[in-house]
Amino acid sequence: LLLAVPMARTRRQDPLELCEFGSSDVELTMCEWKNRNGTALRWELGAGTLSNWLGGPIKDAGQAEDQASGGYAFFETSLLAAPVLRVDDITIREGQNAYLESQMLGSTGAGGKCIGFSFAIDGLSASGLRVVLQPVSKDGAPESFFRVLWGSKDPTNKMWMNAEVLYTYNKNHQIVFEGVAKDLPDPYRKYRGYVAIDNVVLKPGSECKGHCTFEGGFCGWNNEENDDFEWSLGRGSRNPSTGPATDRSSFIYGGLEGGYAYIDSSYPRRPGDIAKLSSSEFPATIPDIPQCLRFWTHMFGNGVGSLSVLISDQSEQQEREVWALSGEAGNAWYQAEVSVSSPNNYKIVIMGKVGKNNLGDIAIDDISLTPGACPTAPQIAAPGSGDCTFEVDECGWSNVVSRERLDDIDWERTSGQSVRTTARDHTLGTEKGYLMTLARSTVQRPGNRAWFTSRDLKQASGPRCLSFWFIMNEPFIDNAGPSLGALTIYSKSSTDNDLPLKPVWRLYNHQGPEWQYAQAPVTEPTDLILIEGIWGSSRSNGFIAFDDITFFGGTCSTLPSGATVRAAECRFERDMCGWINNTDKNSASWRLATSTRRPANLADKTFGAPDGYIYYDLFNQILGSNMVKLVSPVIPAGEERTLCLSFWYAPFGAGDSALMQIIRSDNSTDPEKIWTLEVKNMDTTRPMWLPAQVTVDASTSFNIILEGQATNGGFAVDDISFTPGQCPTRPEKAEQKSQEINNS
Repeated sequence: LLLAVPMARTRRQDPLELCEFGSSDVELTMCEWKNRNGTALRWELGAGTLSNWLGGPIKDAGQAEDQASGGYAFFETSLLAAPVLRVDDITIREGQNAYLESQMLGSTGAGGKCIGFSFAIDGLSASGLRVVLQPVSKDGAPESFFRVLWGSKDPTNKMWMNAEVLYTYNKNHQIVFEGVAKDLPDPYRKYRGYVAIDNVVLKPGSECKGHCTFEGGFCGWNNEENDDFEWSLGRGSRNPSTGPATDRSSFIYGGLEGGYAYIDSSYPRRPGDIAKLSSSEFPATIPDIPQCLRFWTHMFGNGVGSLSVLISDQSEQQEREVWALSGEAGNAWYQAEVSVSSPNNYKIVIMGKVGKNNLGDIAIDDISLTPGACPTAPQIAAPGSGDCTFEVDECGWSNVVSRERLDDIDWERTSGQSVRTTARDHTLGTEKGYLMTLARSTVQRPGNRAWFTSRDLKQASGPRCLSFWFIMNEPFIDNAGPSLGALTIYSKSSTDNDLPLKPVWRLYNHQGPEWQYAQAPVTEPTDLILIEGIWGSSRSNGFIAFDDITFFGGTCSTLPSGATVRAAECRFERDMCGWINNTDKNSASWRLATSTRRPANLADKTFGAPDGYIYYDLFNQILGSNMVKLVSPVIPAGEERTLCLSFWYAPFGAGDSALMQIIRSDNSTDPEKIWTLEVKNMDTTRPMWLPAQVTVDASTSFNIILEGQATNGGFAVDDISFTPGQCPTRPEKAEQKSQEINNS
């Protein structure tokens, strides 16, 4: 049971004032916001210092040094309400969401109001946040219909996000923050979660930069001078053969209020004439946070030309097209969206072009900007971009042709209703939406893989970031441990087929039951993308899927951070990942295990497959040396001064002994042995995988050398990886006592 923090009496605040919800050091306050009467589920006051007791984020969204004591409002989504309530002897079925209402507000005026706020969503039981406009009758009672102004269903990964919403309304109303919890039948409803808000303010519409409803003008958007004619404001077409009858909000909700911007294709316009509408100047986008531009468009008439969105780089004085649509789309409003990013200050330019005759009016309405990536919509507006929601088709992405025999199974486009586990797609958040899932074959084998490749992508001017959403869920994990499989993103040269695939993102096994956001940097502008899914042990009953692929320009971090692929990391599923044998050609060497050639029928550590690891096997070596060496690719120096090298090993054979050493080598010092293990009097008819790790000095670029010796047998190695920081040497008997790493 959540305990409400006592609220002090506060003076009545003007609705334009900022509400920071107080401080736990002084007092917490809801300002003029209140919970809806008659609902059992409620928003509560919280602070970081109270979060482990009452719930909510561990800090508020403020900029003060002590954010832990700052206040916020939150809804604990695991809280269950009684199934029914009785109000005035009337039985009312209780909803499963919580509603925080503003005081009654009057008309916004033509310029509208801008709602600014910060929000955080986390936990398995949390399902999202909505901002709702609730009309109110003259006597103050809420009316039966409402408008959803804004919504988000995605977790914010323990971070606060900022949002703004511009709206207009000509009558009495309230603004309502609706915290959305999982449905009661959902098994995750019992788990902790929260929806939180902070720094709520209602300010003049002009302060929502870049947003526009066109009710009171162009909201800071300007007609450019270097075009042929201008965008105009309108309320409804005077020609039933072209243009909209009403603005977008009236089209959706009815009503008499509303306007839009449009290009008039009638005389004296000529085919090919263009009109440009440009925003005010925006600062360069943050590398990991592009902006999602959303707007509504109406393209009706048999003479419709084209509509496009350009990004105008204010430093380079260049424009690049990111969205374009041409031709008639029907007498209706449709939502469009595209990710916007720029390394320099920029403007957004919306350009309309006149078509073949005067029946070609094009209208736009309700422009908004939201932090975060979004797939281009409709998908035909960005051919070759690679963006895809999979609601219509695969957008040019395809499975590898079976005759090429490069994989074993396929990725399948399927709806949430037809997958083997309970799932909703990410785009729509419903079981009717579509997503891509890793198929299962009739005879499931560990290591079965599927490749999904992009077509030739529109060439970028620099590096790009690939973003997408994924699920890797293994609901039942037996005593053998996680065995779901792997999801890997590769980049591939589109100009040189001889270059190997380059892994840029990789995760293994169970990652959780919910959709998670991912990013992968793609440094070469012309590279193609390949998405690989691999099933683990056949006993696994899990689910691997992805959805909502988006590309945006610029560099970005790898997200989640655990998906980062470092040089020399390898699971040896396909090849040796750039590791090279450095032994005489007449001598034995490290080799990849295959189903027909492997030591003592040892299975792969990663997936339990009959192949997918490396080994050396020395037996009465007469020619050449009885020592084998495998050299890693160069591991570049980075921010971390030390790395923990971890791997699995399995000694095997029937000889007197087998020796394996790990050597660090760079150009500045003599090679250094950092890990040595000798196994004597072996009789390993059934070798076992054992874990190992050692700290490596990463202050300079270096190579790792795997060196092995044996009289009759050898070592197998799998799952080499690096993580930041130091770690104790394992097994302890492999420790090199002379090793010293200066981490200062």
